[in-house]
Amino acid sequence: MFNSVMERQRAGRLGAGVWLSIGVHAAVFVAVLFISARPPPPAPEPDPFEGRPWVVPMSPAAPQGTPAPAQPKQAVKPRTRRDTAPRQVQALPAEPLPAEPDATSSLTDEQAASSDDGATGHPAGSTDCPPVDGPIGVTDVLMDQLVSSYSQTEELHPFGPGMTPPVMLGGQPIAYTPGALAAGVEGTLVAKCTITVDGQVKDCRVIKGLPHMNEAVLESLHSRRYRPVTYQGRPVSVSYSFTVKLKLPR
Repeated sequence: MFNSVMERQRAGRLGAGVWLSIGVHAAVFVAVLFISARPPPPAPEPDPFEGRPWVVPMSPAAPQGTPAPAQPKQAVKPRTRRDTAPRQVQALPAEPLPAEPDATSSLTDEQAASSDDGATGHPAGSTDCPPVDGPIGVTDVLMDQLVSSYSQTEELHPFGPGMTPPVMLGGQPIAYTPGALAAGVEGTLVAKCTITVDGQVKDCRVIKGLPHMNEAVLESLHSRRYRPVTYQGRPVSVSYSFTVKLKLPR
């Protein structure tokens, strides 16, 4: 009895498994039929440019042949500047620099003095402007005649080329001062003065001085009279540099 019950249960289990297997196979079969019944996907459209050669546009080539050479440009001739020169140019002398001891345009006086008794001596050297021999009265007459014969002008010019050098007509000699004698002063003194159209010397100033001798030299220069400096045939007032050499007697 027990065996019959067990076999019934086994038969029931076997029947359920068979039906389950059949259902699974049927589902698989239906799925296969469904998949196979679907229409195939459409084929891709062919590329219209596939298999065709690519055409690259080319720029037009330059025309062959030798180009004509460019014509050279003609050089522009520089225009000649024509300046009208004045018919007559009156050159004025340039301002001279202070004269050196050896300058030819300066007057040189060598002053000698007696060292024994301290008395003032007289010039003992050569000068570029020697005084005119003769009495002072004759010198004054000659000076008046020269002044009256020239056309006078008061314009001051620096002494320069083209001018006649002044000629000394007279004046007080340079005298050593006691202080200069005691100190044994020697050397060169440079002074700048104005020589007027009538030969007078004025407005002197010392450019290069010496101890104890500046005032004495200026006093002597102011006392001098000169033949006027002329330029283009006319007497003119000039600014003139005097170089005075002072030397003690040996």
